[in-house]
Amino acid sequence: MTRKVFYGAAALLALFALFVSSSETKADEPSPSETKRLEPTYIRPGADPWVIERRGKYYWSQSNNPAQSICLWESDSLDEPGKRHTIWRAPRRGPYSRELWAPEIHFFNGRFYVLFAASNGRNENHRTYVLISENDDPFSEYELHGPVYTGDSEDGESNNRWAIDATYFVHQDKFYLIWSGWEDDQDIQYLYIAPLQDNLTQTAGPRVKICDNADYLWERVEERPETRGLAEGPEILRAPNGRVFLSYSCGASWLPTYKVALLELVGSDPLDPNSWKKFDKPWFQSDEFQFGVGHGSFIRDTTGQMRYYYHAKTKREGGWNDRAVFWRYVDFDEDCMPAIRY
Repeated sequence: MTRKVFYGAAALLALFALFVSSSETKADEPSPSETKRLEPTYIRPGADPWVIERRGKYYWSQSNNPAQSICLWESDSLDEPGKRHTIWRAPRRGPYSRELWAPEIHFFNGRFYVLFAASNGRNENHRTYVLISENDDPFSEYELHGPVYTGDSEDGESNNRWAIDATYFVHQDKFYLIWSGWEDDQDIQYLYIAPLQDNLTQTAGPRVKICDNADYLWERVEERPETRGLAEGPEILRAPNGRVFLSYSCGASWLPTYKVALLELVGSDPLDPNSWKKFDKPWFQSDEFQFGVGHGSFIRDTTGQMRYYYHAKTKREGGWNDRAVFWRYVDFDEDCMPAIRY
């Protein structure tokens, strides 16, 4: 064999070996195209995203600190929030002048309702408030109601308790409020539910603790036995067959341990803690792209596909300043159990 033929054959063998090597990529190792598919879709900086559809428009809200205002973004698309509008400004002083957290916009009875938490600058004084629009225009004037009573007293007024991340839950034509609250004066957060009065601005009965906040180690802020449990950011997820899930965030919002877990309403009475089943594993947690995922909302797009909008940290280090809004698809299996699409 001449030297020229030898080198030609060697080159062909090298190319064949490279082809075989690339063809034997393990099944659990994504190809470059699959890696692109795995990445979440980025929306914008921020936290606690919420989005609804009304008459072909999408209305977005999120925590807007340090600005002391409630804003809505209006868009024709679920892929970007569009133009921002300020719908309410907090007073300079008072019980709802600071730390406006997790506004949610809902539409009932021809009006827009915005739930949010606020304080006087001291976290222990956080309470839940409701803004109601003047008419069916989301940018009309809003009237403030509250604080919503989230305590245990029979009179529905005294000894109100810390409450954030409130959301509405409509079940069998009855309205409920679900939120994250303190049992007493200690900074330990549980999920609570209470029936609502017809005006949707006050509870109509005693609060009920839905479940413990530390049944599993992964619910604790640092996933260690000596650290406290934490449950917040409750949101309702409805499956196509009628199954009702309650997603909630646990772990620590300032750490990569923040994650999303699920409860399911398996009984007839949402006010009975035994009607709620907690799943024993996290539903959605940190991955190779982002850290500390949580506090999202669910909405179907124009194709009928469910999307989950949530916030996540972009760095492993502790803190809240690196959070941004993303979304992923939610799929349902044959039993209508939801799963995040990767």
